[in-house]
Amino acid sequence: MGVHGSNDVVNAWKQEVLNSRGKDAEHTLKCCLDIERYAKEHKDAALLGFAYFYSGETYYLLNDVEHMFHNIAQAIHLLGQTGQWELIARSYNLMAISSVNKGNVSAAMDYYLTGLNYCRKYGITKMEISIMQNLGNLYMENGVYHEAQSYFEKAHSYCRSNPDVKENYVGLMASYVNLARCYMLQGMLDKTHAYIEKLDAECASYYEDIDILYVDCLKARYYHLIHNYVRRDAQIQEIVEIINKNVQIMEVFDDLCDFCGLMLEIGRDDVLWMIVEKLDRIVKDSGVINLQRRVISIKIKGYRKNQDNAGYLQAAGLYYELSEIMERENKDMIVNMLYVRSSLERANESRREMEAVNVKLLKQSETDQMTGLANRYRLNDYSDKVLDYCYEHRLPLAMEILDIDFFKQYNDNYGHQQGDECIIAIADELKKMEDRQTFCARYGGDEFIIIYAGASAEEVYAKAAALRQNIMDLKLEHLYSKALPIVTISQGISYGVPENGNRSWDFLHTADMLLYQVKKRSRNDICIADIRGQELDLSSKTGKSGTLEENWHKL
Repeated sequence: MGVHGSNDVVNAWKQEVLNSRGKDAEHTLKCCLDIERYAKEHKDAALLGFAYFYSGETYYLLNDVEHMFHNIAQAIHLLGQTGQWELIARSYNLMAISSVNKGNVSAAMDYYLTGLNYCRKYGITKMEISIMQNLGNLYMENGVYHEAQSYFEKAHSYCRSNPDVKENYVGLMASYVNLARCYMLQGMLDKTHAYIEKLDAECASYYEDIDILYVDCLKARYYHLIHNYVRRDAQIQEIVEIINKNVQIMEVFDDLCDFCGLMLEIGRDDVLWMIVEKLDRIVKDSGVINLQRRVISIKIKGYRKNQDNAGYLQAAGLYYELSEIMERENKDMIVNMLYVRSSLERANESRREMEAVNVKLLKQSETDQMTGLANRYRLNDYSDKVLDYCYEHRLPLAMEILDIDFFKQYNDNYGHQQGDECIIAIADELKKMEDRQTFCARYGGDEFIIIYAGASAEEVYAKAAALRQNIMDLKLEHLYSKALPIVTISQGISYGVPENGNRSWDFLHTADMLLYQVKKRSRNDICIADIRGQELDLSSKTGKSGTLEENWHKL
């Protein structure tokens, strides 16, 4: 069977997926499952990548982040193997958006920039516009207005190059709204007004309800700032009417959060609590902690303004609990990291300038404060270098993701302080195994990364098994675990000699998928496979490992 398949039934399934995506999730997932089974039976990698991608996209629309990442992670390698570049770019965009929603800005930046590179390399203009808009919003939300404006203007330029405004109005509308908001946040209201006029003149005739809601949130804030309260109140009324039509308001979540701030400011409690009630229900169903925190933050401000002490204390307590779950990022470090990632995209900057920024940031923070292990920033830097080194010298590379079994139950029952001590104890065991070939980092929460360079599969497995046993030997009580009454870990390991085009994220995605498999079938176990996800038969290996240079530790 060819790349696109020749079977009429399969083609019908694919068309059903394209027709039902975003409209009928149950039907889309059923068609994807049928395609997946067929593709596996006929060993059709392109078809299997197609099925995994659209399953992932559907789970994204259902706010099921875990299943979204699982399917997209499986799709990416297959899509790359079969040249489906647009779906790869869309995959990275989806993962980036989900990472932003979960409060993980650094991961989102990596995903966005990777997707942008695919777009530029393969001429995927429409998705490139979307990613540039999203990158601009990431910078704008963190107060980096110059970089945000640069991305918005590039996206606008691409949109203007398409003469068919009707086909391209969504991108054009987003460019105008984003540029208007960016200038408004900087107090440049004359420029804000100019872009609002462009919206009315060029895009208004194509608006759907969700577009009107998107634009009205901007206009309401703008008219308030220029003291045109009649126009402001008219926009508020229109927003209320549209929201009551039950449109998909999660598409404009950020805009509605800002709008709620305006309602709080002007004392429109009726509108404020109506929107908060709707958002609260949606974010609870989504299970995304960061979005729940943002809605609770609005509640806290409302309760405080209305002197509702009982409501305030309850909301503040819930906010604290959610904050304990979600890994906090230092805002200054986030801004610095955004600048670094941006600098990597500027081809005209000299290598010396780029390295100077990286060194400066690395000195500022390269260690996880709680555990003393390398942090995510150090991990990103090291993983890219070690992959390049192993590719150049044809050495095997392994990347492991591990987490603590049933850690949520541990935290819930033993308390967060005891949970922190458990994480530190695991980290201490990882420190003992670090050497010239083995690098360890805390990935976030109860997740850790181990990178093995130049070791055979047997050596990697032996080290992983020894770590697992050492942690069990700690005999940390965990009566709420379904594995053992002590603290245990689950481990997923991707292994292989890097090939041309591989990135560190390819290894990490596979390791994450393998960890998911371990947790699905059992806990307190290890799964090691090649980068394509095929489990390794260690009994057939020779055990021969690579040789590292003496200066390897400098990476």
